[in-house]
Amino acid sequence: MNEVIYLILGALLLVLVIYDFFFTTLSGSGAGIITKPVSTFTYKITRTLAGLFGRKTFNFSGLVVNLVVLVVWVMMVWLGLFLVYSSNPEGIVNSKGVVATDWERLYFTGYTISTLGMGNFKPVTVLFEIFTSCFSFFGFIFFTSSMTYLLSVSSALINKRSLALSIQNLGTDPQDIAEKFLKMNTSYSYQQFLALQEKIDRHAVNHQAYPVLHFYSHKDPEVCLSLNLTRLDEAINILLSSSGAGELKRELEPLREALSRFLEHINENYLHVSSAEEEAVKSYKFPYQTLGVEEEALDRRRNMLLALIKSENFTWDDVTGRDK
Repeated sequence: MNEVIYLILGALLLVLVIYDFFFTTLSGSGAGIITKPVSTFTYKITRTLAGLFGRKTFNFSGLVVNLVVLVVWVMMVWLGLFLVYSSNPEGIVNSKGVVATDWERLYFTGYTISTLGMGNFKPVTVLFEIFTSCFSFFGFIFFTSSMTYLLSVSSALINKRSLALSIQNLGTDPQDIAEKFLKMNTSYSYQQFLALQEKIDRHAVNHQAYPVLHFYSHKDPEVCLSLNLTRLDEAINILLSSSGAGELKRELEPLREALSRFLEHINENYLHVSSAEEEAVKSYKFPYQTLGVEEEALDRRRNMLLALIKSENFTWDDVTGRDK
């Protein structure tokens, strides 16, 4: 009876982790059902440690999340295959034909996944021979795909940091950014809007394809995208409510839409704001006017932005520059 349970549990575990692995790395549609909660929980721990030991902890956030996810994948495949082998203990023997112990089967399972195959243990049933061949091949695919995935994440991270710095170069608070746009030559400001829109759209696509990207932060605020995106969005609010913006308001629409799509995506998958925090947003005294912007839509937008900056341990004071 135990052997049947081991076989069912092992098979279910393998199907689950293999689906999660390929969905996360190859689908381009977000994180799998294992990866998402593991990543979120690991990042929460990193945020807590950053609150205790300072923002330097954020430099390791993405690295730690990636490593934990990889370890969980490996451990789940290892455990699943071990349970399958344990459904028939006599199916694995050593070079002398002696049945392997539990620890020896665990050892054999690890070497099978790593594709090394030491040769001092071997399967002796047809089912186990097939399983061993399949998972030796899977081990090769797993480690190759993992490295390819991490290289793609590194490339997407460069785009994320580039976007953050592009906004940072425009100003260190919303009022500053808005004033710089108003002082620019009109054609140059249009070019800036278009360049930012393209970078935000590219980041949104990368964010969905490589969800672990969300958990890469940095100790330096100027490199943190959440803070800079929020400043940009608030600067757009100022421009939309400014009588001197003129034609800029119409040209801002594509950029505003790009920001909205990105915010809706992360709000659906990552963000959470408590009712108390929503009230805090409404009561916060912004040091600039945003007249003419629909109040209900603005509150909802700011709630999403608050959750975004909170994920990197920032507050509205960091956005508006009151902490200077």
